[in-house]
Amino acid sequence: MLSLRTEWFKDITNYREDNELSFKNTALIPRIGLGYELNENVNLYATYLEGYQPQSNTVALMPSTVNYFWASESAAQFDPLISDLIELGFKTELFKKRFTWTGALYQINQKNILMSANDPDNPDLLTQRGADRSRGFETDLAGYILPNWQINASYSFVDAKIVYDDDETLIGERKENTPRHGGNLWTRYNLPSIGKGNRIGFGLGINAQGSRIPWYTRAFKLPAFVVADAAIYYTAPGNKLQVALNVNNVFDQTYWNGAQTLTRLFPGEPRNFMLTSTYRF
Repeated sequence: MLSLRTEWFKDITNYREDNELSFKNTALIPRIGLGYELNENVNLYATYLEGYQPQSNTVALMPSTVNYFWASESAAQFDPLISDLIELGFKTELFKKRFTWTGALYQINQKNILMSANDPDNPDLLTQRGADRSRGFETDLAGYILPNWQINASYSFVDAKIVYDDDETLIGERKENTPRHGGNLWTRYNLPSIGKGNRIGFGLGINAQGSRIPWYTRAFKLPAFVVADAAIYYTAPGNKLQVALNVNNVFDQTYWNGAQTLTRLFPGEPRNFMLTSTYRF
């Protein structure tokens, strides 16, 4: 797979007024992919792609900027976020295709990350970090232990570091809001049919995330957490109607999805319930 895409972005504030300001960025974005069928059950792939995202108008529209070689004359103070990805992976089927197993190794580079300047006298002041790099792997396993017992499991490891920053003490440190370890496990078991084809099923799962560094301070870490979920399913005869009751965060655990500072923490959802109904025509 080969592709080359061009993108252009223009943002205007105070449109058609005397103090109108605008900026424009353009970019050519390549994407390269290669897939190879090793045998009937194993497929390999490799991917390289680049990313480009202009900074938000709410912070980027200022009278001067430094542009990359592909950027046109601009009124933005902050350069666009640019990135690239290299990924190698596989997909295979196991045990007479009862299970599907996938895995990938990757590296992601990002440049011009918009960050707080950590200025106590001006808490809204922003700055740009030179570069971050994330390296890691992820794997997923999905399939049936028994015809009526399904399982989905995943695990990821991310080594995310600061590669360049004006504050040299941060170089080589962990990237903010990125856990090193994460995993999910979900299993569903369907009981034998009841009566004239009525079926009941049960689901259990956990979601685990490692510790994180807040965005604007390194004075503390957000702790790792494990959250449990559960569900009960009813399937009517004919398999057309299914009703499911999901209970998320069964034990009502307090956990944190992210943070900016000690006074700006983002809690995860408390125990909650969701009832859904699905009908297949």
